[in-house]
Amino acid sequence: MKIVSIVAALVCVAGLQAMPVAAKAPRQPSANQAVWIPAWYAAPEPAGSALQIKDTTLRQIVRVSAGGSAVRVRLSNAYGSQPLRLDEIHVARRVSGSRIDVASDRAVTFNGKASVTLAPGAYVLSDPIALDVTADRDLAVSVYAAGPAALSTVHDIQRGVLYTAPGRMTDAAEFTGASSADIGLGQAFPWIAEIEVSGGEAKSAVIAFGDSITDGYGLTPDRGGTWPEVFGRRLREAGIPLSVVNSGISGNRVLHHGQWARFGDNGLARFDRDVLAQPNVSAVIVLIGINDLGHAQGPGSLDYVSAEDIIDGLSQMAARAHERGLSIYAGTLTPFEGTVFSGYYSDEKEARRVAINTWLRTSHTFDGVFDFDLAVRQPDAPTKLRPEFDVGDHLHPNDAGAAAMANAIPLGFFDGAKR
Repeated sequence: MKIVSIVAALVCVAGLQAMPVAAKAPRQPSANQAVWIPAWYAAPEPAGSALQIKDTTLRQIVRVSAGGSAVRVRLSNAYGSQPLRLDEIHVARRVSGSRIDVASDRAVTFNGKASVTLAPGAYVLSDPIALDVTADRDLAVSVYAAGPAALSTVHDIQRGVLYTAPGRMTDAAEFTGASSADIGLGQAFPWIAEIEVSGGEAKSAVIAFGDSITDGYGLTPDRGGTWPEVFGRRLREAGIPLSVVNSGISGNRVLHHGQWARFGDNGLARFDRDVLAQPNVSAVIVLIGINDLGHAQGPGSLDYVSAEDIIDGLSQMAARAHERGLSIYAGTLTPFEGTVFSGYYSDEKEARRVAINTWLRTSHTFDGVFDFDLAVRQPDAPTKLRPEFDVGDHLHPNDAGAAAMANAIPLGFFDGAKR
């Protein structure tokens, strides 16, 4: 009898285990639950070095694209090979330079703790921080590391400015004698990947995904002059409640990793992380591909890609965005004849750029196409940037050129956010 009972019990358990479990409906936010909107973003890149800091505070200035009554900070150790400990973090409204409004200074916590350790390759998201912030205004995020802390995960281009001070200075009103950081990383800054806001007017975010022309290479720093920032201001002035965040990486390509570490993982590889994984995103604007042309040396080189290859890569981005219910728009590739970068331009590369732009304008793969090429090219020499829009290298638009690109985006594509 015991054997029979045991067998019966096993059959019963096996039957229970085999029973299908009803799938749960996706979790929906409750009426009083905060909705978090990306308000600033910096795509993580590998530093390509073994630099460290010790007993140092870094104060990074970030300009948020949306306001609210609370913020969260996302940190990244995406390219770290060891755990990263950060001992204290504060966030405050910036006044000017490194000076903060001390009344707005808040300690940032993670699961209620002041310090946080990021596992190799991992991200962490802070607890909500009650802090009133205004769109198109600066925040100061101050990070203290007793160290040694590896500077292995960075973003290469300073859209704002980074200040440093020895010791634990996260709540200091100002860093005396502070200037742009010289920690061996040039204009890069480490660890801070995103600022999110809640309790404001923005309903969702638009992500600008691209290379240095989006990221802001050569633009006047700390002025909010990238084309995504100018476009974000246009939306707000038109009463369209969308945040616009910048997911550009200088030197980035669609199909190949960067020629050096700072140019980042290829666009197709990072698209999920830098676009699809972000909270409450409704649209993405893609402007990428010029480095696939310029960085390769031509037919026969190992990283050569045809116009069709780039078109296939851009089509994959469109398919993946649509799969997630996002609208996706594309910008035409801007001209680059005469660029000072050796070997970057050739007539054959220009022919591929024209082919890609023709496809963008006619294929209807995207929900809309913004003609950045037309906005910045010379009317009588369409292979070249207009002189008044040229940062000086005949490849990157300057502040006025970035504004012209932003102004070339028809706001009608985004009117739906008003409803």
